[in-house]
Amino acid sequence: MEEAVTALLLADARLAALIGNRVHWGRVPQGAARPYLILQLISGVPDYASAGRTGLEQSRLQLDAYAESAAVAKAISVAASDALEKARGTYDGVRLQGAFIDGRRDSQPDSTSGAALVFRRSTDLIIWHS
Repeated sequence: MEEAVTALLLADARLAALIGNRVHWGRVPQGAARPYLILQLISGVPDYASAGRTGLEQSRLQLDAYAESAAVAKAISVAASDALEKARGTYDGVRLQGAFIDGRRDSQPDSTSGAALVFRRSTDLIIWHS
């Protein structure tokens, strides 16, 4: 599912205009330029029916948009979640069947040793895929 989400986000023109190809899983590479998007799989749960697994899976994905302004962090978050919510079809061999926002939150800006402030907007999505 990770490869499919990455491919979908990198192909989105609105998101690319904001962050280029700076989509990272888990953690950002040291020295990476801002703004960027970090993705993290929080959970993945297979769907079951009485006969066993259906082949469908529900995954909780956290998107963290980092930028030097709150407005840009929000714009990145909205562009990424919009792209995933609208996606239906097969991407990189994975069939995306629906994505739904489950929560959004802003974090207090952070600064390390006098560096520029960094703003973060987090979005949780539930993604159904097979």
